[in-house]
Amino acid sequence: MSSLPWAPVDPRFLEHPAFSIFDRAVRERLVALGHFPEPGELAALAHGIPSSAAPWFEFEPEDALRVRRAGGFDRFIAGTARIPTRPGSYHDLFGALIWLHFPRLKSALHRMQLASSSGVRGPRENAATHFDESGVVVASSDPSVFRALGALEWPEVFWQRRAALEASTRFLGFGHGLLDALRVPQPRLMGMALFAQVSPARLALSAADFRVFLDRELSQRVPEFLAEPARLQPLPVLGVPGWSSAQSPELYADERYFRRARQRSRARAGVAFVELD
Repeated sequence: MSSLPWAPVDPRFLEHPAFSIFDRAVRERLVALGHFPEPGELAALAHGIPSSAAPWFEFEPEDALRVRRAGGFDRFIAGTARIPTRPGSYHDLFGALIWLHFPRLKSALHRMQLASSSGVRGPRENAATHFDESGVVVASSDPSVFRALGALEWPEVFWQRRAALEASTRFLGFGHGLLDALRVPQPRLMGMALFAQVSPARLALSAADFRVFLDRELSQRVPEFLAEPARLQPLPVLGVPGWSSAQSPELYADERYFRRARQRSRARAGVAFVELD
């Protein structure tokens, strides 16, 4: 939570590469607003940005009692087409902005959360929650990147092969809980990576066009792909090139963060990724 709900959004963290997931116009509007956006102001922040679909939802201040009576967050959204949003909460601000930038994918995750009629969360619902809260889309034209990350070859892929990695792969912060944590990142911060193979031509798209492409394509494939949490790869996000100023060979050799103990078993098991082209 922001300590002062009326305080403006701190512009400094928006310079972090993870926040480039948000359209430049949206980031500029956030800074220019001069105060923390109220729920009713959120949709206007994304007015006119490229999108795969028009939003079918609106934002309103959260009423915890109404949400409980509706059967929970996702059932409340399904019944009202309104997304409960806590004023002054960075966590909810980022959640709202992801809804506005990825309306199809967020809607698909929302439907996955509604799939269980018993109220007991299954593997698919858990996987959707992990991705929704902590997800990073790792989009690459080189499947060997997925194999290397799946085998926990952190120094090799993040440092020794950095130039090749930056040429073949984009890392996009998606989980709104992870984005909130990246405002003031703690040591050993972890995300959950979803691997997506794309063509070089797709990687050459502008940031906005690439986001629209991912929103459209992932929304169609994620419900089947995310059958269980194991389809996501734990990712030490402060090792992503440019995501920390402390990157060095010594950082990647720190096995307290860049763990390698499961390397052989993971390599034998293979790694799951979704093909978008």
